[in-house]
Amino acid sequence: MKNEMSALDIGVCVNELQDLSDAWVDKIYEIDGTFLTRLHLPEEGRKDLIVEPGRRIHLTSMKYHPPQQPTSFAMLLRKYLSNTRLAGIRQPDFERIVELTFTRKDAERTLIAELFGAGNLILCDENREIIQPYKGESWKARSIRSGEKYEYPPKRGVDIRSLDREILKKAISEAPDLVRGLARNLNIGGTIAEETCERSGLDKSRDPQSLSKSEFNKLLSSTRELLEETPKPVVVFENGDPLTVLPFSFQIFRENKMDEFEEFNQALDDYFGRTIVQRAGVERKKRMEKKIKKITTRLDRQRDRLTELEEKAPKVQEEADAISAHYKTIDRAIEKLKELRRSSDWKTTKEKVEEARASNEKWAKFIRSINPQNGTIEMKLPEAIVTVSLKFSAFENASKLYDRHKRIENKIGGVKKAIGETREELERVQEEGLPAPSKPVPEKVRKRKWFERYRWFRSSDDFLVIGGRDVHTNQEVVEKHMDLQDLYFHADIRGAPHVIIKTEGEDVPETTIGEAARFAALHSRAWREGLGNMDVYWAEPDQVSKHAPSGEYLPKGSYMIRGERNYKTVPLEAGVGLVEVNDDKIPMCGPPSAVKTHSEKVILVKPRGEKKSDLAHKIKTQLEEAGLEVKVDDLMRVLPPGEGTIVS
Repeated sequence: MKNEMSALDIGVCVNELQDLSDAWVDKIYEIDGTFLTRLHLPEEGRKDLIVEPGRRIHLTSMKYHPPQQPTSFAMLLRKYLSNTRLAGIRQPDFERIVELTFTRKDAERTLIAELFGAGNLILCDENREIIQPYKGESWKARSIRSGEKYEYPPKRGVDIRSLDREILKKAISEAPDLVRGLARNLNIGGTIAEETCERSGLDKSRDPQSLSKSEFNKLLSSTRELLEETPKPVVVFENGDPLTVLPFSFQIFRENKMDEFEEFNQALDDYFGRTIVQRAGVERKKRMEKKIKKITTRLDRQRDRLTELEEKAPKVQEEADAISAHYKTIDRAIEKLKELRRSSDWKTTKEKVEEARASNEKWAKFIRSINPQNGTIEMKLPEAIVTVSLKFSAFENASKLYDRHKRIENKIGGVKKAIGETREELERVQEEGLPAPSKPVPEKVRKRKWFERYRWFRSSDDFLVIGGRDVHTNQEVVEKHMDLQDLYFHADIRGAPHVIIKTEGEDVPETTIGEAARFAALHSRAWREGLGNMDVYWAEPDQVSKHAPSGEYLPKGSYMIRGERNYKTVPLEAGVGLVEVNDDKIPMCGPPSAVKTHSEKVILVKPRGEKKSDLAHKIKTQLEEAGLEVKVDDLMRVLPPGEGTIVS
């Protein structure tokens, strides 16, 4: 099972995290050595970034349970980073390190997450002087201490992104086999090294010196292709359990079950969320086994004690009965010994006892030994061997033994009761398990549908319509999701999303065309500017081109429409409601007619008025009054950009 992110994982993740630029830091929490940074991204709402030093960094949709009292390091991070803007995220030199730069007025702070070894989290100032590390550490090559300059650890490999023939040759030339040369000297890890060998058609255990020129070239090209491959994130399973998470599917896992994801951050969140729950299950099992062992050990001790007491009780009873049966002889022996002891020492007394036994005197015949230190005699009676105290009469000695027998019997009853209670406890633990841990594991939140990455709605005729949120997702809508049978829409204003109707080859009714046009308008800059109407055009996919005419330039994310455009003038008005998608109720914002078709409760919104966040809270309140639950952050994701007012 994969326990930490590789340098390649981090690179792909950091590339996706660029969308967090300009997010504001709200709160920072520490949960058992894992750090949750709650960010607010304009127009999109809350984003939770998880950092677990030594293991992982990614966005999370899981619900964590921060402690009520923040840790001292979390408080320090809040002091320096709250209300700062996330200005940049980078991975230096393809190392397992991520640097997050935050700015506030004239101050700049860098939070460095070391994701290798035991891991660390280090807060630095604008001069990279360490303000405070999570863990202070020192090595021969560097020191992580407050007040010192932050230095990177010694390089363990090369930056594989600059891979060329010489670097690859040097990396594998002295290695015992291909896979170890690639994994260690290119710092890519065993799994990626195995995949590189697989794609090259080379045995991973090959001696690097035995490679032909063509095989070496194939290895070089396969390694480069692996790094340049377009991410298609997957979580890989083995025997039903998560095995690893990868930015794209590996051939070495072709036989394994895989779950696919739109974004690598989603895959990381799913995988590590599963492993947290799985680790909690393993830990719970260990706790259960430890508890059962503790109970069974106690039960064994109680059983041994019961056996001991049950063996002792009849012996004590026999001794008491024997003393009672021969009390006259015993009393005579006690009196005689006291008489002898008054006129002589113990040595002389013992000699006289031996003489009396030899003469077959009745009082002495049962005496086996004398213990002067304890003031006792051992007597071998016909029924039992007994120890008698010279301080007491035979009756008193017997009485003490009867009392002792009674106490033993009482103890036997107590031990039997304890054994019964222990058995019940053992059965209860085995059947019901242990109570939930005091520190609950994160709760998995609903997995978003692929289209929720974009602006979206379902038309009245049940066609899916999607649009971009930013430059990056705008390009994805056109270049990744638009098929030749779809329809393309764009508001006639700068700052508008690319919108497509996913037709699935079906004829599109005028109703859906009109709704898609209204959707393109309400999510454009026209809403932010408070316009009442907007012109929107639509075209066929083959009319959309990213190549400008000769001598002209198209800005990034822009496209040229060739041929005739179809225009519609539409009003700017939105409907908001909850729609059911695969048994989940999720918020949808789009043309009122479409929302009314799919939602039992519809709230109409027009441009201008209140801040988007205030508007989202009011919509949430109205939906809850109708018995519908929704999160403000989910509403923030679907509402148009800018201010708005509820009209009904």
